[in-house]
Amino acid sequence: MAKSGEFVMSEHNSRLMSIGEVAKSLHITRRMILNYEDKGILLPDVKTGSGGNRYYTPETLTRIRAIRRLQTLGISLDEIKLYFEDAADLRDIIARLEKLRDELNLCIEKLQLRVRENSNEAPIIRTIPPQTVYVYRCPSPTVEDRKEIFRDVIPAAMRQYGTDSAKRMYFIDYPIDEPNDINFCVAVPDGNKGPYVQDWPEEEALCIFFHGDYDEIPEVRERLVAYARQQGLKLKGTCRNIYLEGPPHHKDKSKFVTQVALPLVPDEL
Repeated sequence: MAKSGEFVMSEHNSRLMSIGEVAKSLHITRRMILNYEDKGILLPDVKTGSGGNRYYTPETLTRIRAIRRLQTLGISLDEIKLYFEDAADLRDIIARLEKLRDELNLCIEKLQLRVRENSNEAPIIRTIPPQTVYVYRCPSPTVEDRKEIFRDVIPAAMRQYGTDSAKRMYFIDYPIDEPNDINFCVAVPDGNKGPYVQDWPEEEALCIFFHGDYDEIPEVRERLVAYARQQGLKLKGTCRNIYLEGPPHHKDKSKFVTQVALPLVPDEL
């Protein structure tokens, strides 16, 4: 016979799960659940015995899952507590999750492009989203010159303005007729103002994703220009080389991935 005050499992409370069962079913540790208690986000539905045995209802199990899901999205336990108390700034959380979504979309797209490894796909018209850009203009005739200039431009932009990892981070923009008159561009967070910073609007562009050495891009660009003219598309007259994967990712230059984009005049779309 159970002693007075001892928790007795019955048909009614068999739906309760122990802390060990909850931890195992959700693939988390007991310590994590106890930490949620310490933070005031969670309370056990039943707590018994001298050792403080804990049991949880399905509703609390759902709450623990929600806590864990928000944690994996980068939301702190303090913020999660405010969320459950209806005191969190949801607009701030939404903005951060939207940025995370954009970063994930970029990562997925890069991986899909790596899987394809096909530089002969037909050109397509894509939307280049608006972004705030640190722009440094400097004539540069060779690929090696451009690498060296970027090695100075990137840290200069980041030190002053930070960086926006939810956008294409590094690219060059230049006139088609003057391909050595180059704007070196680094994406920075929206809202920045100051020297070298420009707000670039959303644009439609004829694009191709090229897999190969940077030295081959001029030939790819000329083929893309010829295709645009064949299709009767009116070009703005500039080209953008958006670097997706390069020396930091691959030793083999044939595996570099560059989005070559020709912005289009809106009225012609």
